Amino acid sequence: MMSSSAPFAEHQALGSSHIHGLPPDVLLEDPFDVVVIGSGAGGAVAAETFVRARLRTLLLEEGVRLKAGAKNAAVDADATTALAGNDVQGWDPRGWPWSTRNLGGGTVFYGGASFRYTDFDFDPSECIRVDGLPVKWPIDAADLAPFYQEMESRLCIDYAGFTCGRRQPPESLSLPGENLWRGAIQLGHLPCTTPMAIERTLCNHCSLCISAQCPRGAKRDVVNAILGPLADAPNLLLLSGVKAVSLMQERRHRVHSVQCVDAETGRVHFIRAHRFVLAGNAIQTAALLLRSVTPYAPHGLGNEHDVVGRGLCMKLSEYSQGIADGDRQRIDAHPIGYRGPFSTVCVLDHYLDERCPYGVGGLIYEAKHDDWAPLQVDGLVLRVEAILADHPSLGNRVRLSNTTDRWGLSQIMIDYTVDPRDLARLAYMKERSADWLKAAGARDIRHEASNFAMGSTHLHGTCRAGEDPRTSVVNRDGRVHSLDNVYVADGSYMPYPGGLNPTLTIQANALRIARQIVREAASPVDTLQPGRLAAN
Repeated sequence: MMSSSAPFAEHQALGSSHIHGLPPDVLLEDPFDVVVIGSGAGGAVAAETFVRARLRTLLLEEGVRLKAGAKNAAVDADATTALAGNDVQGWDPRGWPWSTRNLGGGTVFYGGASFRYTDFDFDPSECIRVDGLPVKWPIDAADLAPFYQEMESRLCIDYAGFTCGRRQPPESLSLPGENLWRGAIQLGHLPCTTPMAIERTLCNHCSLCISAQCPRGAKRDVVNAILGPLADAPNLLLLSGVKAVSLMQERRHRVHSVQCVDAETGRVHFIRAHRFVLAGNAIQTAALLLRSVTPYAPHGLGNEHDVVGRGLCMKLSEYSQGIADGDRQRIDAHPIGYRGPFSTVCVLDHYLDERCPYGVGGLIYEAKHDDWAPLQVDGLVLRVEAILADHPSLGNRVRLSNTTDRWGLSQIMIDYTVDPRDLARLAYMKERSADWLKAAGARDIRHEASNFAMGSTHLHGTCRAGEDPRTSVVNRDGRVHSLDNVYVADGSYMPYPGGLNPTLTIQANALRIARQIVREAASPVDTLQPGRLAAN
């Protein structure tokens, strides 16, 4: 049984492999083959890959397992915040260094939007130039294609529908989505159905879908799709309520253990392993490496060239909303109406747009509200969100402050200044959002800032991948350049954030990295000498 004082915590373990808090030392004495830190999009995929390969795997999650009725707002209110801002404008203590802090991470409350990155996202260097930071990935779309396909199949993502090019609205659209589809056609755009990680045969359109758990398991968050089916595996130990504090070294180029703290009792333990995979998110992973100060790494692991934490990207975004003609009877009679999924239609006509400043725009898609209240008005509410990639910058970074949190650890600082070039691009995308709403019949259009600079659910770039250790932290396979057995498998890998929701790309890349680690562990020349494999 689990224990937690949080009212949203589920006290029943996910399975026989799940324990809340640090267990007795006897369970932790033998080195694990792999320790995975973070149970969200990337960490869950990596952990499953290792367990299926019969590697003895430990998955660490700082948060708790959530009750079915847990609310996103309550989970967020319980999470530790960060300092956000910069030395010029000052620091706000309400910075947001999470997606969400719980088993399954942000996938539990996300809307399920699951895009593949485009060729441009892997190499935007023709249009995007940044001093001191290469923006080209060391892999490309072809490298990820088979892993995209595998994750789409696992998560029930219909990517074929995204590229269909049809003119008539498909039946899968919400009522606002139907208006938006027709408005896009009127503008000469090519609307697409938003690719979603949803099992349609299980979905009954019961809610708005975003910021809520799915009671039927239709939304393929990683707890439903991956961790639940894995939770009785004999070679997995899943610990929730346990925070990874730092990585420890006994010799250069190798980490031998992770220092952990029980988030409730404060008990500290060191857990040994042959390999470590970091998947906490682009803020938490960078902070962990910066806290990992050893005699061989006086400035933090992987930070020989002061690159860890730099290049933080959070994407710019803004909501736009208007009211179209529509009555309550029509809304209620529609098979979907306002209900989920949270997004059913999108346009990429301005993704690369020569009229946009610097030639790079972004995605615009339907984005329903998190709750019903704003929809209880006369007329039909049409709401979209514009998302675009921010320019990576050496100055935008994760730092550690002199103040400490409840564990006595340095408080995280989100040091971020919005690039004026990106603000100009966002202004252009807001105008295009308004154009789309007007063409869809909306009036009284207004815009709503997302406050992305305070922290974001889209986090990228702080342990960037590349070939040159002077400008990157990990190589193409996610291994930290200066270490033999530490890997990064979350959004911090991304040298350029891309202009689309990153979750599917994080998952596909985590699968690619984990498969490579499995091959290395199985190699007869593996110098790390993996521990014993679990029995069949």
